[in-house]
Amino acid sequence: MAETTRSGFVTFVGRPNVGKSTLTNALVGEKIAITSEKPQTTRRAIRGIVNRPEGQLVIVDTPGIHKPRTLLGERLNDLVEQVLGDVDVIGFCVPANEKVGPGDRRIAASLDGY
Repeated sequence: MAETTRSGFVTFVGRPNVGKSTLTNALVGEKIAITSEKPQTTRRAIRGIVNRPEGQLVIVDTPGIHKPRTLLGERLNDLVEQVLGDVDVIGFCVPANEKVGPGDRRIAASLDGY
């Protein structure tokens, strides 16, 4: 019987500081992404690989999606947009200790095209 290789790419999206990098680090099993209380700590796509007997998962950690006020903010959102088109699965992250707000709803609505 031929062996089937199973692999895929996933990214987690959400507002800044909702735990995307923390979740990525936990799934990968080591600290590959910097975590901080300061928004926009993640400024580039960071890839981590999860290997299991059943397959391989490449997690792409991205900056938080926000309403940009600067050119840097626009570039960070552009980076997220690019990654969304390159992955197989998108996980939407919201903080468990806060109510879903307008920013979360805006992000969720923007994911409909993927």
